[in-house]
Amino acid sequence: MQPKVIYDGQCDFCIACVAWIQNRIEIEALANQDIEPADFGVTREECEKSVVVIADRIFFGADAVAYLLRQSGNSVFSKMIQLSGSIGQAGYKYVANHRDGALVRILHWIIKKST
Repeated sequence: MQPKVIYDGQCDFCIACVAWIQNRIEIEALANQDIEPADFGVTREECEKSVVVIADRIFFGADAVAYLLRQSGNSVFSKMIQLSGSIGQAGYKYVANHRDGALVRILHWIIKKST
């Protein structure tokens, strides 16, 4: 089953991340603004709060990122996120809440350059 990725279609950083992963694996990318979340077994609030990956199960936030990295062959980064536990979740929340901050702008630039 091709993973479905529900993301913020109004966020340039999110769009760049989806493009980066699409260059590495096949996914169905769905902007949360264009779907009815209940059709996918999630809520609007969950979709607005974090990226959602629907595969063999549903992943949110840092767990979703770790899943996509693992599928794309980036097992080291995936494992780092998974093993970091609450630190990885906090890092995800930081990025989500500081999309216009300097660190996220730098990450955005790096991701765009590597797409």
